[in-house]
Amino acid sequence: MMTKTIKISEKTHKLLSELASKNETFNDVIAFLIDYYHENEEFSDKQAEAYNRDIEKFEKGDMENVSELTLSELEKRITKLENEIKK
Repeated sequence: MMTKTIKISEKTHKLLSELASKNETFNDVIAFLIDYYHENEEFSDKQAEAYNRDIEKFEKGDMENVSELTLSELEKRITKLENEIKK
C-alpha cells in the first residue's frame, strides 16, 4: 500500500485521536468517517441532479408533476420528516 502524508491541525489530530480506539489507525478512523458520510448523505449525486433538473423546469414555468399542498398538509409532512431525522 502506498502511503501519503497529509497536513492536519493540532486540533484535528486531537479529535482523530479521541475517535480512534487503541487498535485503530488514523487511516481506519478517516475511512470510517468517509464511509459514514457516504451512507448518510442526504441525496446521491444522481438524485441531486434529478432534483436540480426538476427545479429548473419549475423555475421556467413547467408545472408538470407539480401539485398544491395546503399549509396543514405541509406541516404534517415536515413533522413526519423531523421525526424520521430524530430516529
